[in-house]
Amino acid sequence: MNHKWDTNEHGNEEINTDFLICVDPCFSAFIRVPFGVCYTGDVTSHYFSRQTEPETPPHQAAKLHRIEAECLEKTLSFATGNGVFSRKNIDEGTRILLENCDLASAQTIGDLGCGWGAVSCFLAITRHESQVFACDINFRATQLARQNIEASGTTNAFVWCGDGFSSVPDVTFDAILFNPPVRAGNVVIQKLFDDCFRALKTGGHLWIVLRTAQGAKSWAKKLESQFGNCETVVIEKGYRVIDCAR
Repeated sequence: MNHKWDTNEHGNEEINTDFLICVDPCFSAFIRVPFGVCYTGDVTSHYFSRQTEPETPPHQAAKLHRIEAECLEKTLSFATGNGVFSRKNIDEGTRILLENCDLASAQTIGDLGCGWGAVSCFLAITRHESQVFACDINFRATQLARQNIEASGTTNAFVWCGDGFSSVPDVTFDAILFNPPVRAGNVVIQKLFDDCFRALKTGGHLWIVLRTAQGAKSWAKKLESQFGNCETVVIEKGYRVIDCAR
């Protein structure tokens, strides 16, 4: 691959949108959307909103931030940017989720709401035998995720921009990791949970992290009704990691 980011006339690193496309060519046959599809939206909308390439000048809309994140006994470098979730560091809930989920037998892993790709990169590097499929509705986030995956040197992670797992065939994943966008509202979150339920193989696991103060216990009850089981695996720093088996 060639360069993943450029330096513009203002001396700022920016996302190289020519390098990236919305649907990974290795993955385009796997999901039921046309190659290169993306969603439109307001560039000022929140990180869980549908977005396309920024309409504002690249040196304003697509500046890169460099960070290092530590998880699973690895320290990785990432490019993040404005308009994406937790751009300054890996979200604490996401870190707790990664360090407490059991993926021992998972060959295909879904990373729902992948953001700038922390989960996918850490999993791809530490689980060479697995394939990780990452999705986010935020186009800027998927640009960054793919750049970070490419920069990490892994070849077992793929990313696309889409509305959750709505385009993923049934019974696809052995496991799904999900840090729900609580501010998007209960209707949106429930739709995403429904997609997860459909996309999991029989015996597959949905791993979720939620703050106790943001309705984790209520969602656990709803998920138990939907999946027929629900276990709170760990409670740490106000977060709950929840495991539901399909």
